[in-house]
Amino acid sequence: MEYSQISIGILKQLKVYNVYKGCDYIVSSIQFIHDNKSTYLPITKILYTDIAKQYNTSNQCVEKNIRKVIDSIWKIEKNKRILIKIFGPDISKKPGNTEFLLSLYNHIESSEHAEYLYKINRDKIKYICPLNNKPCRFCNEILFKIIRKLFR
Repeated sequence: MEYSQISIGILKQLKVYNVYKGCDYIVSSIQFIHDNKSTYLPITKILYTDIAKQYNTSNQCVEKNIRKVIDSIWKIEKNKRILIKIFGPDISKKPGNTEFLLSLYNHIESSEHAEYLYKINRDKIKYICPLNNKPCRFCNEILFKIIRKLFR
């Protein structure tokens, strides 16, 4: 859920909105990559098939629409600063779908978004207090403040 929200936010920063079907496919891809990050998955075989089933379309349509979104992102001159942040200093060459999705996922996993992910999940995280050996809201708040300071 939170990876979807972050990827939607990044796509909006890149001036790409839900007008393109590929936006939904990218958001679903990021969530799929997160859910299956412990296993190696060939993108074109499993990811595209899963998303095609989810949206009742074909693998080729998923691939084409993601490529179309990447093309539009690279054409917008104002995106350079954000693209450099996500893909590194050399953005002269547009990435392929797999490289784009994995770079976007790695960017979301970066420390920049760690605090946001923690905020969303802070009630799910149960820090065990070292004094009474029970989940402690106070200890959770201290942990949250430490994490916030680390990522500033």
